[in-house]
Amino acid sequence: MDDVTLDYAKEHLEELIERAARGETVRIVHPVIGPVSLAAGRETATATDRQLRLKEPRKIGLLQGAIRVPKRLMEPMSEDELADWYGEQS
Repeated sequence: MDDVTLDYAKEHLEELIERAARGETVRIVHPVIGPVSLAAGRETATATDRQLRLKEPRKIGLLQGAIRVPKRLMEPMSEDELADWYGEQS
């Protein structure tokens, strides 16, 4: 397994993807987030990767009906409101 810096990975991304496709494991090391592995077809999650995953999938429509948007909010702005919005003097 090779460790590369983020700057190197940005400049040589295609090469790193090809290496991962051939089965090599390449780690991109970033001083703030730590190492992130690139590997083809296998799970190589680091502790940082596991922390970023959601514990449960998000549920679509969870707040449906719970939030009401006032109709006034969806109406077009008047000329005076547009002038105020763009900082123009009326």
